[in-house]
Amino acid sequence: MAFLPVPKNGRDIGQCIYCDSIEEPLAKEHAIPYGLNGPWTLLRASCHRCADITHRFERDSLGGLFPAFRTVLRMQTRRPEKRPKTLPLVLESRGAQRTIQVPLAEFPLYLPTPRLPQPKAVTGDHTANSASVKMDFMHVAGPSFESVSQKYPDVDFVGARLSFAPEEFARTLAKIAFCAGVYTLGLAPLRQSPIRQIVLGNDRDVWHWVGSWTGDQINEPKGLHAMQVRASGSDIHVILRLFAQFGAPEYHVVLGAADQNFVNSSAWPWK
Repeated sequence: MAFLPVPKNGRDIGQCIYCDSIEEPLAKEHAIPYGLNGPWTLLRASCHRCADITHRFERDSLGGLFPAFRTVLRMQTRRPEKRPKTLPLVLESRGAQRTIQVPLAEFPLYLPTPRLPQPKAVTGDHTANSASVKMDFMHVAGPSFESVSQKYPDVDFVGARLSFAPEEFARTLAKIAFCAGVYTLGLAPLRQSPIRQIVLGNDRDVWHWVGSWTGDQINEPKGLHAMQVRASGSDIHVILRLFAQFGAPEYHVVLGAADQNFVNSSAWPWK
């Protein structure tokens, strides 16, 4: 089944995509957070209550995972005057840790790339959970940790601190993918998507719907972020790639079955 790229032009929704509220004011919704230079924006798409929910878990999951990446690559921020000019590096010697500040050009920049289990909705394996998540690191810029360690012969370990909550990261992927589905198809076919309850925190089984993509490459390793939408029967799937140009892995989010009336209509793009 053919994949549909997610268009980049803004789409005006006129109601909250998570709870259906039409009470104004409705805020714009960045599919990929503004702080990660996400190019997709849904207009009038999030009520105040739901915006608070999504901002909170996006801040906790992505803010703790990519702080150095955002700073070194000078990704957009609403507070450019507070962008740090140095970053903390952790040195450990004989079990004792100390933190030093290094200029951005001298900071070992690694991209954290969580590897998730496949969605349980695809595999039927109900043992997948946060313990199945593994973390890889891709060296992107600056010196390596190994080369930095050579400057400190008394140091046993050189690294950086990250804050990573697997469930919240997966929940963020769910939110991004749901926005991609709405961007591509509109809200009408996705009102019954189980992802809305994942985003709002009413369903905690995020691993049923979210995981890593293990099939053939869908999004090429170019551009900052990439997403495509496909259907399998009436089920909607999104394959997304954050930091695609660096060769980061792809993720798979199952949005669930589309509304059958929409599937039977001329608006359904997969005929």
